[in-house]
Amino acid sequence: MRNWATVRAEDAVLVVLTGGGLVLFLAPLLLGSRFPQPIVLFSALVAVSAVVALAVALQTHRLSTRLLAVLAALVAIDATLRLVIVIGLLGFSPIFFLVIAGGFVMGPSFGFAAGALTLLLSAVVTAGLGPWLPYQMLAAGWVGMGAGYVGRISGKSSPKTIAVLALYGCAAGFGYGILLDLWEWPLLVAAGSSPLSWAPGIGLAAMIRRFGTFYLATSVVYDSFRAAGNLLLIAVLGSAVIAALERFRRRFLTVWAVDQPASEQAPVKISLDVGTPA
Repeated sequence: MRNWATVRAEDAVLVVLTGGGLVLFLAPLLLGSRFPQPIVLFSALVAVSAVVALAVALQTHRLSTRLLAVLAALVAIDATLRLVIVIGLLGFSPIFFLVIAGGFVMGPSFGFAAGALTLLLSAVVTAGLGPWLPYQMLAAGWVGMGAGYVGRISGKSSPKTIAVLALYGCAAGFGYGILLDLWEWPLLVAAGSSPLSWAPGIGLAAMIRRFGTFYLATSVVYDSFRAAGNLLLIAVLGSAVIAALERFRRRFLTVWAVDQPASEQAPVKISLDVGTPA
């Protein structure tokens, strides 16, 4: 019962954070360029959200302070990889591999924080600050969070779960690109300038049709390199990296159980004065 309550508490926080993030992605579809873009404020809110998710995971014993050191190491490694390979091969970037592997082993809160903080740190290191940053942080956080739920459902790693995780990584590669295009479409493409562009007041069906055409024409090939790269890295390196992370989790996450003392029975005393019947 207690384990169920701790899982639900973590999930509730992530649902609230996801709901707030969806507002940031969907509001431009209603307001277009009128939607404000305070980069520092939105980025800070996403970073604080990641910290809140970690705090809840710590309080509910889903994570430990020593596992936060593992998170810091993964974020630093990923930010360094992005510094070396800022763009990658078209849409491919190796940073999603560790985000997905970390989330799979450590859980959805760890995964969300790994994705969001990796993009924040790498943006600071590479001078990649811009209106896209909070949206990149959210999308990458959701990639890691989704991997955490894949790990929770599939259980311990095996060739089958690695295959499932590789397929998830492939889907996440496309999903990340779609989310970023969904933000970019109404803000960076002139409203109504072409049949592919966003226009105010268009219906839902027309909006979906226009965005689908826009995505297929501008981004699907680019994103396919990210999706294929995720799938390949997880298929080749996933087992070894996940096994190492699982060892860290077993070593650094200790669940204490209090043994209930056995009730002491009073010793049976036999009286020596028992008489023998006549």
